[in-house]
Amino acid sequence: MKIVYLVHQFYPQDYTGTEKFILNIARMMQRLGHKVKVISYSYYEDSFYDISRENILFKEFLYQGIPVMAFKHIKAPEDLHISLKNSDLADEARSIIAKEAPDIVHVGHPMRVCEFVEAAKLCGIPYVITLTDFWLICPNFILSTPDGKPCTGPVNGNRCRKCSPEFSAPLISQRLKSARDILSHAERVFSPSKFLPKAFQRQFIDLDVGIINHGMSYSKIRKNVRIYKKRDPLTFLYAGSFNRFKGVHVLIEAFRRVSYREVSLKIYGSGPDEAYDALLRNMAKDDQRIQFCGVFPDNQVGEILSNVDIAVVPSLWYENYPLVLHEALACDVPVIASDAGGMAEKIKDGVNGFTFPMGDIDHLKTVLETIIGHPEKLNELKDNINDQMIPTIEQEAYAYEREYLKAVSS
Repeated sequence: MKIVYLVHQFYPQDYTGTEKFILNIARMMQRLGHKVKVISYSYYEDSFYDISRENILFKEFLYQGIPVMAFKHIKAPEDLHISLKNSDLADEARSIIAKEAPDIVHVGHPMRVCEFVEAAKLCGIPYVITLTDFWLICPNFILSTPDGKPCTGPVNGNRCRKCSPEFSAPLISQRLKSARDILSHAERVFSPSKFLPKAFQRQFIDLDVGIINHGMSYSKIRKNVRIYKKRDPLTFLYAGSFNRFKGVHVLIEAFRRVSYREVSLKIYGSGPDEAYDALLRNMAKDDQRIQFCGVFPDNQVGEILSNVDIAVVPSLWYENYPLVLHEALACDVPVIASDAGGMAEKIKDGVNGFTFPMGDIDHLKTVLETIIGHPEKLNELKDNINDQMIPTIEQEAYAYEREYLKAVSS
């Protein structure tokens, strides 16, 4: 088969969870003998691209052996990040899909690439979608109100109009209509967690969503083999992007309030918001226990995680399937996580980690101090982690391959 993957952004420019998912699946499909190509929006300097057509720039290259077509607008539409329609891309998208002639298209994230989904439909090419966040039903994609409170869904756009008054009522209505169209014409819709489909099904009652968990590349995994005793010093870790909805500031503030001195917090990651980055560093500047460690390459994930004691996922939104959470568990590292979304599916309080109410700094501080005061508790958590089964990338790929073959033959 030839498979085209559509994603809103991709390596090497962007490298968060959805991009890693697409890279892993595309790489595995190559190993299984299939031809693949990733089509992605991008933000490189204009000089990076070597093809210009109308208002669109294109560049084809290989990333770790995966063919990639990156594109961007010369002058981007104002509604680029929220609209499911992009008229100046429509003809090019159809021409590209017709030329590539894939057997199937897999949509990893529809933002900025919806016209390629429409092109597949018009060309009679089947497509499947994996939902990785709430973008199709939430213009802000995190299903959260402006004051940071969780939202249960658009309610036919009524909540969106209150939450995002800058978006016109016709735009929101058209958005939901287009989302329904994209989902209803897909051969199959998938999610890596059970939580995410429930939010979509509140808006689209008849939507059927299959569950395929993201897989783990165990070749990169290294086990934390430490056995803990009372008064052992501990190292906590945050690894991810620096965005306010990731709750990094919640973790830093909770950690600052911890009175124990023989502990450390390592923060890995980066982010596009320079003001938020500066805020985090300013919060931590007087606490020598907190270290900003930069970004680590994917092949070092096992080395990094196996040398810390607890990972923290303090998100302020309904995380679907945070890969760092699963990577930590695979490394026998217990996790502290917000008690919402896909995080609550995987972390059972007091069993394989601890949970705390989303955004509750005082509660998180209490959890941190409980662990620091009794490091030996981690031994039991690690034993429980060993009883969990985290699927491999191979298992995930085989599951998708079966679905591709069904879609192509139907």
